[in-house]
Formats: sequence, structure tokens, C-alpha cells
Amino acid sequence: MIRNVLLLIADDWSPIAGCYGNAVIHTPNIDRLAQCGTRFTRAFCTTPTCSASRANLLTGLYGHQHRQYGHTHGVHHFRTRSDAVTLPAILRKSGITSALIGKSHIAPKEVYPFDVWQEPADIPFAKFSNSKLRALTETFLKDIGDNPFYLHVASSNPHRAGGEFIRPLHPEFEGKDTLYGLDEVAVPSFLPDTPETRRDLADYYTYISRFDEHVGSILGELERSGHSEDTLILLMSDHGMPFPGAKASPFESGHHCPLIIVHPNGIGAGKQCDALVNWSDILPTVIDAMGVSVESIPDGCTGRSLMPLLKDSHAPWRDSVFYVHNFHEITNYFPYRVVRGNRYKYIRCLASQLDLPLGQDLFDSPTYKEIERTGGSEKRSHERLLRHWPEALFDLDNDPEETINLIDDTKLQPLIQDYRNRLQQFLLETKDPWLEVDYQQGRIRNYR
Repeated sequence: MIRNVLLLIADDWSPIAGCYGNAVIHTPNIDRLAQCGTRFTRAFCTTPTCSASRANLLTGLYGHQHRQYGHTHGVHHFRTRSDAVTLPAILRKSGITSALIGKSHIAPKEVYPFDVWQEPADIPFAKFSNSKLRALTETFLKDIGDNPFYLHVASSNPHRAGGEFIRPLHPEFEGKDTLYGLDEVAVPSFLPDTPETRRDLADYYTYISRFDEHVGSILGELERSGHSEDTLILLMSDHGMPFPGAKASPFESGHHCPLIIVHPNGIGAGKQCDALVNWSDILPTVIDAMGVSVESIPDGCTGRSLMPLLKDSHAPWRDSVFYVHNFHEITNYFPYRVVRGNRYKYIRCLASQLDLPLGQDLFDSPTYKEIERTGGSEKRSHERLLRHWPEALFDLDNDPEETINLIDDTKLQPLIQDYRNRLQQFLLETKDPWLEVDYQQGRIRNYR
């Protein structure tokens, strides 16, 4: 029986782990979790940016619905709309304690009324510290006793610590990090294969291994608390890897994420699920798992509970998902809307006259300097990284780097029109204010 939910969320983690087919990286705790649960191979964030993605999973709403369009901290100062119904608010009404430990990246607090909000900031890069997050989790689990809970533990790993991956960052990692040789890492096809890129990726692998250690320490606390047998576990990321052409970009490499769900009764153990899911499904999943009334799900939420997929990974499911992106940092305005099907991806870039603006950590990264120096990779040029068509269709099976626009392919026109219609209907139903762009361009007449 499920009485509790533990959600472990990484920061900027693509599906790079042993259980996701990487034979080099050391992720024993994540791999063991996959053996005990269902590993999703086609899970996607709705927006590849930290704050808006986290707001999505805690409201079940897309960015244009919850209105936390981009980052919440510092000068960016985006905020979730004041009347949004969020997961901690729903659980409080149901008598379930909710706790957030680690990185929040959401605001304002009154919209997200976690009963416990522990965001360590006593030392630099505190939310990268495995020991601090473990200690806070231990305290919460001791205090909660036998009361039902939702525990949201958010590590800052494997996010960059600025433009680079600083080592050791904390004394706890001194001499204990898992290090990788330049010849060991797998260079994604959209990045230039140079020593500097490989060095950057090797450091990223180290940070992923740190996150794996964090996963092991939190699972250890859950076991010691006696709650491992009545707690559903979700392991996921807010979005993809912190490299140019992934995070904060329209490419699949920014949206494709890991997702592992472990049922305490062993339902779905060791299974792989290829269904198309996205982070709008997380809130309905938690609600379903904890036995809360589905009537509490916020109006406008289009997500579905993933619990049936644990019982039958091949159960009938949707054949497409949507992405909605607006901002990353305040200076990174690049709105786009996407229908992502089993094979094809249709995208509308609503400010295609702009080059894709890079987040500070990406612009300052060693890898972006290599992209500037080399002109990009053989599969994706520097120009293609920055410049995007106003409308495009990509065959992801044959063109995973999204370089060949098929929008004018005569044979594909029926599919293209179907995807146009799907996207327009979805945006109308969810009241997307960016439909004004299509209206002014004459693409839509029934908006106002």
C-alpha cells in the first residue's frame, strides 16, 4: 500500500546512467532503482528551463498557464500566478504533510505551501552538498513518524557551478569523486568532439556520479525510517544536460529526461516503458498514488496518471506530447510550441527572427567556446544551434540532430496539417496568449 511519495529531482540531468545504456558512467544507486521500478525511455519536460519546469510538475500546467515563464531568482523574478492550485496545497487539504528539501526555484512561497521548506544556504553551493540534503532528510523522516507525506528532495547536481564544473566544490567530495578519462566519455553528435569538450563532459559525468551518491544516501534514510515499504519513489530531472543545444533550447536533447518510478509492492519492477509522457503527468500521478480525489487536480491540467503504466507498460496511451517554452533567464526570450509524436516533431518558433539566446552558464562553458572555435559538430553547426525556422517538421528517427526541415515535403503534408491542427487546438484549449502571434501573422482566425 502506498502511503507516501518521495520525489528525487536532479538539476540538468539527461538520461545518462548505466540503466540508460551508458557503459562508462558509475551510477550504481540509480541502476538499482531501475531494477526495482519502471524505467521510462521517452519522458520529456515541457520546457527545458529550471523554474518553469518545476512549476509545471507541481501544478500540472504548462508555462503559459501557470505563468512562471522563466527563472524566479535574482533579476529574472518570474512568479507563478497567485491563484494557481499546486500539489502542496492539494495535499494539505487532504491532511498529507509535504516537504521540500534542497533547491526550490519556484515562487511565491504562499502559492507552494509546503509544510516544511528547507533550502540550505549557509555555505556557498549548499544545495550541491549531499551531506546537507541527507541530514535534512533524516530529520524530516524522524519528525514525520507514521504520518503520510510527500517528500520533494531537489539536488543542484549535476548543474554547472557557474560556467564550469568546479572540483571539489565541497570538502566532502575531496578525494572521493569518481573521475573519468577524456577517452571514456561519449560525445553527443550535436557537440564538437575536441579535448576541451571531452574534458567538460568528463566533469559533467563526475557531477552525475555525485548525484547518484545523493540518491543512495536519501534511499538509505528512507530505508532506515521504515518507510521504504509504503513509499512510491519517483526519480527524474527538471530538464536535459547543461550544454549548448540541450538545456534552454528547442532540441530534443534539452527536453528528453530520465524518469524511474518504483512501486513499493514491486509493481512494474525491472520493466521498460516507451510511452510518451511529460512532466504535466507528475501531479496527477502523485494524486492518484496517494488516493487523493481526482477532483482536486487543477483546472486546465492535461496530464494523466502514470500509475496504470506501472501495471502494464504497453497499456493504450497517447501518441504525442506537447512542449511550451517562453523564457530561460530574463534575457533568454525564445518562445516555441511543439507537438512531439512517435517519429515526427512539429515546431513553431514564435520569435524565429532572433538567434537562440544562451543562458549564462552555457555561454561561459568550455564547450560553447569550442563550438565558436570549430563552427560546431559535423551533425549540427554553430549556425544551426542559434538559428531556427518559424515552422519546421523533423524526422527524429533519421535526423535526431534536427537539421533537415521537412515542412515543404509534399508527401508529409497530411501529417503536417494534422500536427498543426493538434497544436492549435491544444493552445486554444489551454488559452495560450502567444496565439496572438499566429493571429497577427494570419495563421489563425478564431483566436480573439
